[in-house]
Amino acid sequence: MSTPPYLLVCRAAVPSAAYAAGPVVLMVGPPGSGRSTQAETLKNGPGMAVISAHAVIARNPQKFPKNRITPLQGVDPRLDPALNESVEQALQSTDLSEGVVLDGYLASQIQGDHLTALREKFELQRAIIIQLNVPNDTVGRPLKDQNRDIEQELKDYHREFDSIRQYFPEADIRTVDGTKAREEVAKQIRKILQN
Repeated sequence: MSTPPYLLVCRAAVPSAAYAAGPVVLMVGPPGSGRSTQAETLKNGPGMAVISAHAVIARNPQKFPKNRITPLQGVDPRLDPALNESVEQALQSTDLSEGVVLDGYLASQIQGDHLTALREKFELQRAIIIQLNVPNDTVGRPLKDQNRDIEQELKDYHREFDSIRQYFPEADIRTVDGTKAREEVAKQIRKILQN
């Protein structure tokens, strides 16, 4: 059986030359699981680039309302088709030589299809999906003082992760205990990437 195209990863073209990209990590986890913290740890440690869906949206807010279907004004911007283009542009302008972490991207089948299509532009190494596993009853505790709809974010997380498993059954999903200390979680993730 051939390798699914969405698990092939990227050689980014730069203006002067092409170079081999490092690993591609899709970081998924419920709210308060430390997903973004662990993505930053991979940036500060091994030097991997981080492309965060939330950061991309914050940097390009004007791109999202104009592409949004009117009846869906309240839809999560991470599901907006405009995010595909923004992530693609971020990949194009990012040094991928040490690898890249996609934080909060791949939240729908459409995004999975787009990531698959990016193999035309980027030769992507086999992607690794790191799932930070945290029990539902402890989710959001670190965020209790923030004005956030934790229940909705938890539903979004389960929808996203279920989509990944449904549409990409052969994906390399590695589960890490997100209840451990931050340093221990980071150690587990580094071990996965080294292997």
